[in-house]
Amino acid sequence: MSAWPRTLFQRNMLLIAVLIVVAQLASAVLFRELVMKPRVRQSAQSAAQHIEALQAGLAALPREQRQAFLDRMNARARVPLASDADAARASRRDRPQRLAPLEQAYIEQITRSISKDGAQVQWRREPGHPLAVQITLDGDHYWMTLPGLVSSQGVPRTWVIGSVITVLLAIWGAWLIQRRLNRPLARVIEAARALGRGERAPALPEDGPSEIATVAKGFNEMAASLAGHERERALMLAGLSHDLRTPLTKMRLATEMLQGQGDPALLASVERSIDGMEHLLQQFMDFTRASHDAGAAQEPLLQVDVNDLVRETVAMCVLDEAGARAMGLDLGEVPQLQLPVHAMRRVLLNLLVNAQRHGRPPIDVVTRVVQQRLFIEVMDRGPGIAASELEQVKRPFAQGNQARSHLQPGAGLGLAIVERIAQAHQARLELLPREGGGLLARLDWPLHEARPPAQS
Repeated sequence: MSAWPRTLFQRNMLLIAVLIVVAQLASAVLFRELVMKPRVRQSAQSAAQHIEALQAGLAALPREQRQAFLDRMNARARVPLASDADAARASRRDRPQRLAPLEQAYIEQITRSISKDGAQVQWRREPGHPLAVQITLDGDHYWMTLPGLVSSQGVPRTWVIGSVITVLLAIWGAWLIQRRLNRPLARVIEAARALGRGERAPALPEDGPSEIATVAKGFNEMAASLAGHERERALMLAGLSHDLRTPLTKMRLATEMLQGQGDPALLASVERSIDGMEHLLQQFMDFTRASHDAGAAQEPLLQVDVNDLVRETVAMCVLDEAGARAMGLDLGEVPQLQLPVHAMRRVLLNLLVNAQRHGRPPIDVVTRVVQQRLFIEVMDRGPGIAASELEQVKRPFAQGNQARSHLQPGAGLGLAIVERIAQAHQARLELLPREGGGLLARLDWPLHEARPPAQS
């Protein structure tokens, strides 16, 4: 899994955070180069002049008064260093610590300024005496300290704390701004997903910044155009189906009147053709209704026994005793559920008719509930569908492989109708190869358990 952020919000936040941190680092570098370094050079020159003055003053004093004079000077600085042993112990204690770059520059500049015989500069890490200078006069070593000339830290703690607080406040403000910008995008994404599921996408508000308003207006126009095309297609299919039913009815009546007078094989062939045409027209009507229901208000949920609904639908598909023997029911323990009864019945009917027309018996129907999901499976023993075509056959007017479609050709709308209805109710249709041959159509429906009636 890539560590790079995937969403626009995360990427923008990362970019803003990086820019803020870089800006703070650049400010620190400029502060160091333009403020701290000149101050360090000025402080080093002042310290060198002070050391030279003290050295001249010590040279003018008698030898027996020099140590007392340095003691008074060190006492004012609150530094009790007076001997080489103390200096050595302090040096050993401070040896593991490293000097900051500014401190190193400070010491080097002082050393260059007072680079005379017997003069040494040594850094002290104890509070109150950061700098100790050794002066040698007449063979005697004297230590003087110059506290407070430069900070013992390369970067002031106050500046670090302030920078951290500034960065956090800036990131928080950027998060609020980016979140506000992401809200319109989130609405567009949700509306696009609803449109992809075949639902009627809600109109997006066209206010706010001009860029966001332009996107919302373009999306609303696209959604309105798609809805208009869908209505025109539904009207055309409905009109076509209605206009064709009248001549089909006349043809069926004519074949019934010719029974016993014409060629029986020819009449049977005409009747099969009429049945096929009526089935195609019914599929057109069902597809039109499914498309309309997906974009319209949802069908109300009714309390229903799923197993009873399955038995009723199977009975609608069984025409004779042979058809009944070809149907197998494996109905699990399913509680009373809240379901859109008409939509569920149309889904089951299309799955069963698809198995009868394009598969082979036996046809098995299974119901079960697993983890708050209702599963209904319709399985046949036909030639099945190739794995590469399982998703394609869910599209309107798509046909499965030639071996399966050759059994009884259709319009390719049965599974498309089931897919439309399932998407409209947040359900899912899965097509899988059945073990031992055939096709398994699995309907995964969200479960709404019925509430018991209130006691009066």
